[in-house]
Amino acid sequence: MKAKIYEQFSLRENLNEAETLLATSHGVMFLSDKKGNDWYELQKVFSANTLKIVFDGNGVINSASYDASTLWPQSFSLAEVDVIPESFDIRSRGDKWVFNGKKIIERVYSAAELTELAEAMKGSLLATASQKISPLQDAKELGIATDAELAQLKQWMLYRVLVSRVDTAQGKEIAWPEVPENVA
Repeated sequence: MKAKIYEQFSLRENLNEAETLLATSHGVMFLSDKKGNDWYELQKVFSANTLKIVFDGNGVINSASYDASTLWPQSFSLAEVDVIPESFDIRSRGDKWVFNGKKIIERVYSAAELTELAEAMKGSLLATASQKISPLQDAKELGIATDAELAQLKQWMLYRVLVSRVDTAQGKEIAWPEVPENVA
């Protein structure tokens, strides 16, 4: 089966009287694609045996389900596909897969995208380290730190320095420092 594609869903503005009542009284939102296909009506024609994928303008898959009623494609496009890569997991999130207009393929990141992802990871790891260091540093400065806390402080400070030195331009080849284990 050829993938059925419905492009760029957006909120419908021209609602009939019943839809206006539902929208105002219950907060129901009505979507349609570029061709005017109503989202709720489309759900009735989808096959139960096909995967429905929601993807952005670059083809990056945002969500997927066999049950279209669990999806919300506002500002996205949707495709109904029946050929799925063996390693595709409908629960996966985070830009790992793309839809190329015909099929689902694994995403290949550009060097700039890999650097951006690494920068985000670095920031997150540094924030976690700082969060761990702060109360340990306070205990040390107040003169109430235990030997175990001082050992943890040293480990977390070393970890934070090592993370700060990571060259994020290395992309996939980054060897991230190991997270310190709690010292008892």
